[in-house]
Amino acid sequence: MQPSVNQNSGSDSASPGAAEAGAEQLESFTPVVGAWSEAAPWNDTSLRSRRVSIMAGVGLGFLTVLAVGGALLRQMGGSGLSCTDAAECNRLGVLHSRGASSPVTAPPASSGSELGSAAVAQDFPQAARLFQRACDLGNAGGCNNLGLAFSSGQGVPQDYERAFTLFEQACSGGFAEGCNNQGALYEHGQGVPVNLGDALRLYAQACNHGSALGCSNLGVLYAEGRGVRPDPAEAVQLFTEACSAGSSVGCNNLFEAQHRAPPAN
Repeated sequence: MQPSVNQNSGSDSASPGAAEAGAEQLESFTPVVGAWSEAAPWNDTSLRSRRVSIMAGVGLGFLTVLAVGGALLRQMGGSGLSCTDAAECNRLGVLHSRGASSPVTAPPASSGSELGSAAVAQDFPQAARLFQRACDLGNAGGCNNLGLAFSSGQGVPQDYERAFTLFEQACSGGFAEGCNNQGALYEHGQGVPVNLGDALRLYAQACNHGSALGCSNLGVLYAEGRGVRPDPAEAVQLFTEACSAGSSVGCNNLFEAQHRAPPAN
């Protein structure tokens, strides 16, 4: 069965096993890792944080990005990889991860017009190869999607450490969901030791650059007082932002936060 975290592009889905044991009173909040995405990275490098106070005193350095290179292509073979454009490779990878229709184009020697469309069977190994090609060509979204493949074990062996490196590469390349996904690994100690300070920083960075999931996950930390002083009002604001941006997870968390009984004095 395909894990819900990778069901589709542009939708929110819960990461199995992400809720912490022993927090039964908080278990209705929904933690999220990410979803396949074709979104473009942010381009405004001058964008300032809307929550500078959150970032104060928190380390800003990333771990050294390890070169992924073409190892996956060599390991799994490069047959069937007809794309040469990074964004197109990522798009085709998303199609293979979901199983969808893809335009069939004429050969380069012809006019280049589309000839029609063909069904693309769901093929996670092929999707991973395409994401690797996209990442190698500099597409941050491709690095993020390959990280999702390694974190879920879809098409490649499950490897949280490699997923972390790829999410870090995507985040450094300006892809907000990569920052969110890297933060999730820090929060849950997958591939790296638990570090709520770095999770907080990365969720804030993701949220400030347009990730609805980043806003929702940051709101959960404020709602639960994990890595930061509890602030129910800030949590509601973050869940509202996430919900307004179209995140069903953010809407669910907003409903839970608004109907939760206040803590006993």
